[in-house]
Amino acid sequence: MIQRIQTVYLALVLIFSFVGLISTIGEWTVGNTAVAHFSNFTFGAEGQFKALDATSGPWCLGILLILVTFLSGMSIMLFRKRMRQLRLTILSTILLVGYVATYAVFVYYYQLNLEQLVAEGAGDITPTFHLKLISTFPALSIILNSLAIQGIRKDEALVRSLDRIR
Repeated sequence: MIQRIQTVYLALVLIFSFVGLISTIGEWTVGNTAVAHFSNFTFGAEGQFKALDATSGPWCLGILLILVTFLSGMSIMLFRKRMRQLRLTILSTILLVGYVATYAVFVYYYQLNLEQLVAEGAGDITPTFHLKLISTFPALSIILNSLAIQGIRKDEALVRSLDRIR
């Protein structure tokens, strides 16, 4: 199981998605002061931007990462059933692409809300968004899943070619 390179790729995806679940993935700052933070389940604002706390949180990002974590774990365990492992890895990749798109939508949405609060007089300077290093993990996971898919396909082709020789 571990001697296959795609297992290593899938394990890294599992680790990246778990670390992403428990970490802050972005923040808005004014100067050096953080005024809002953004994680996979919550959005929290401080100071004059506290009114944004009433908005619904980005819980769907957390749900997507929980699904990716589960699918990556299942893919690792299904090393004998390569076609099922391939399908689960492809589904995990699709969910990660959806995660990245949803992440971008939420960042845009909260940035617009923060700018609107500044326009209404709640603050004097518009906060700027800063990505955390952890927010790059889903993009890296997409790449790792693609490499795992290639490895699974190579293994399947090798097994099929050995079946033909017999």
